Amino acid sequence: MTNLIEVQPGTVGKEMPTKTFRLKHQLAGHPLFQLDRLARLAASLPADSIEFNGPVEPGQDPRLTPSNGLSAEETVRRIEECQSWMVIKNSEQDPEYKALLDACLDQVAEQTGGVMGGARRRQAFIFVTSPNNVTPLHMDPEYNFLLQIRGSKRMSLFDQADREIVSEENLELFPGKHRNLPYKDAFEAKATHQHLMPGDSIFVPLFDPHWVQNGPEVSVSFSITWHTDTSEKLVKLSYVNAGLRKLGFPQASAGTNKVLDGVKVAAYDVARPLYDAVKKFVGDRRKAVAIFFGRTAVAG
Repeated sequence: MTNLIEVQPGTVGKEMPTKTFRLKHQLAGHPLFQLDRLARLAASLPADSIEFNGPVEPGQDPRLTPSNGLSAEETVRRIEECQSWMVIKNSEQDPEYKALLDACLDQVAEQTGGVMGGARRRQAFIFVTSPNNVTPLHMDPEYNFLLQIRGSKRMSLFDQADREIVSEENLELFPGKHRNLPYKDAFEAKATHQHLMPGDSIFVPLFDPHWVQNGPEVSVSFSITWHTDTSEKLVKLSYVNAGLRKLGFPQASAGTNKVLDGVKVAAYDVARPLYDAVKKFVGDRRKAVAIFFGRTAVAG
């Protein structure tokens, strides 16, 4: 039986890759990614599972992101002419998409001896984009296979360790922080450019900044993400370092001091449930952040 997603022999060694590489998949033309089915999916999910907007730039200020004035379902149905970008988050809430997500990652795990794929915190995101639209520069706090289903796009991918591209502070995670990152045209000289057509897929490493330019047709992409012990630890460290920075104590990068990193991870495991409980009690993220870090942290 042909795999839904194919990892070329020799691509993955004994450790999780830290650089991008290409794959092939068999999902182009799959009925779950037809626009009518995606419109029905968008209409069925909670409002906080759908994000969409009008045309933006690679360095888009999130405070100035334009609305398209449509509903989520209308955006999908009119995607060819409405100059919009949409992401359907956590599409695994629908059993059919969850089954597809699991099948893809299970097959990747089987092909790579468990190094890739993973079983923890699996999530699926579907991007539906108008011709020539842009996904601004951002980074994702999980491992990611991006599968191009329909149309074409070009991704500019950067090394998260390059401080000329992204600062330590901008890489850190914080409750409510927007994913968009500052961008300059000069960054392109350092980019790895990936051109994706239907049937193409790439691995996007944890935290690596990237932005996407859509081609001249409607684009549909399927992003399948997961975590490992290592990625969960790095995400927790990122949150703790951001919190300490908000309190006036910038920290060294993860891995600089493994003993201290362990203390931070343990502190996160204690503090996160407390933060979530406070947020639920006060009913507002900004109030919860102010309680934990002060009002200047909210303003920042």
